[in-house]
Amino acid sequence: MTPLVEVEPPSWHGAAHARNLTSAALRMTYQLRPHGAHHVGTTGPLLMVTRCEAVLAGSLVRALSPRPIHVVANEAMARAMPVGVLTSAGDLPLSGPYAITTQRRALVALADDRAVLVAGSSVPIGYLAAAGVQVMPVVLLGADGTVPTDPPRPRSRIDVFFMAPSTVHAPGDALRSGTRSALTEQVRQLLADAEQVAVMRMGGRP
Repeated sequence: MTPLVEVEPPSWHGAAHARNLTSAALRMTYQLRPHGAHHVGTTGPLLMVTRCEAVLAGSLVRALSPRPIHVVANEAMARAMPVGVLTSAGDLPLSGPYAITTQRRALVALADDRAVLVAGSSVPIGYLAAAGVQVMPVVLLGADGTVPTDPPRPRSRIDVFFMAPSTVHAPGDALRSGTRSALTEQVRQLLADAEQVAVMRMGGRP
C-alpha cells in the first residue's frame, strides 16, 4: 500500500541516534526488563502498536528495541515535546486532528522496510494496518506516571513485552471506513490478548 501523496519519510539517522541516547539514559534511570525483543528482528517492515498513553512510551520501546524505530507520537508526547525535537529523533509528530500527514509518513517508512511504533490512541490504526505488514503488540507495565505527561518514578521497574507479530487481513478497500474499522478491531483484539499474556507472565491474572 502506498501513500496517496508524496511525503517526506522520517529521519532514519535521527531514529538510530535517538535510540543510542535513549537506551543509555533510561537504563540508568529505570530498571528496564525487555521480554521477547528478538521478535522485532533487524530488517523488514513492522508495525508495532501499544495502548500505553504515557509520555515515555515511545522512548522506552525505542530503548529496548534491537533496531531503530519511528514513533508516532501519542498525545502526552505531543504536549511535552516540541515538534522539532520529535522530528530530529526520527519520530512522527501529530499533524492535525486526523493526523493524515503523520499516517502517510508512517506508511512511507513501512514501505522502506522500517519499524514504526504507534503509541496510544491518537492515530487511527486501521489505515496503517491495511498496509499488509506484520503487526506487533507491545505491552508496557510500570511505565505510567501520575498523569500521562509525568514520567514514572526513578528506579521504577518497567517491563516491556514485544509479542510475536501477526498479519491482519483487510476484508476490502483500505480507503473504506468499514475496512479500516474491521482492521482496527483486529488490532484491538491482538492488543487485548497480549496484555492478558503479559499480566499472566508477571504472575497476575488476566
